[in-house]
Amino acid sequence: MAVPPAARLAAQCAGRELAAEAFAGSAWNLPLPLRIELPEGRARIAARYSTRPFADAPYYSFRLGDTRASGRGAEVELLHHKLYLENPEPPVEHFEVTHGYNLPTANMVAPAGAWRLRIGLGMVVAHPEGRIAGRALDGVRTLLGGGYHIAGVTAQLAVGRRYGLGRGRVALTAAPEAKLTVSWARMSMPRGRLVVPNAALHLLGGLGVRRCR
Repeated sequence: MAVPPAARLAAQCAGRELAAEAFAGSAWNLPLPLRIELPEGRARIAARYSTRPFADAPYYSFRLGDTRASGRGAEVELLHHKLYLENPEPPVEHFEVTHGYNLPTANMVAPAGAWRLRIGLGMVVAHPEGRIAGRALDGVRTLLGGGYHIAGVTAQLAVGRRYGLGRGRVALTAAPEAKLTVSWARMSMPRGRLVVPNAALHLLGGLGVRRCR
C-alpha cells in the first residue's frame, strides 16, 4: 500500500531532526554454545533460548537520534534483550538473562530510499540468574552492582522506516524495524564463569517524537 505524500512529508524535516523513540517487539535466537567454566571442569550446551517479551521485565528498546536532511545521522540506543534457556542439562539446572542481556549501542544511520539503515557497535550489560552446579547466580558481587556485568561486545544491523503522525516542528512518529544483533559475553558466577554468545533477529514497532531544527 502506497504511503500518502502528506504522511511522508510529515516524517521529514528540511534541516536537522532530533528524535526520541520507544519500541516493543520480540526476538528469535539462533542456537549457540553456552560454555560453563568451573574448577571441576568445563561443560558446553547447544543452547536454545526464547525471549518471552512480556514475561518478567519486558523486552523493549529506547533510542535518541540526530539526523540531517540527507538522512544520515547518529544515535544512541538501549535494547533490553532477554534470554531464557529452554533446554537446560547438567550442570545447568536453570539459566536466564532476563533483567537484561542489555545491548547499549552507538549507531550510524544512512538512507536507503524511504528506509533507513543502521549499523551499531556497543557492549553487553548482563544480569544472569539461575542455578548451575548447585550455585545460585544472583549472589555475585559486580562492579555495576545489583548483579549487572559489563560482559562483552555487540554489533547490530537494522533497517526501519519512520512515518509521521502529524505536522509541525514537533510531531509524533511511528516506526517498524527489523534488526540483527550479534553479541559475545562472559559472565561471572560463584567459583566459575559463563560464556554466553547470542545472535538474534528482532522485529520491533515503536512510537516517538521528532523535532525539526
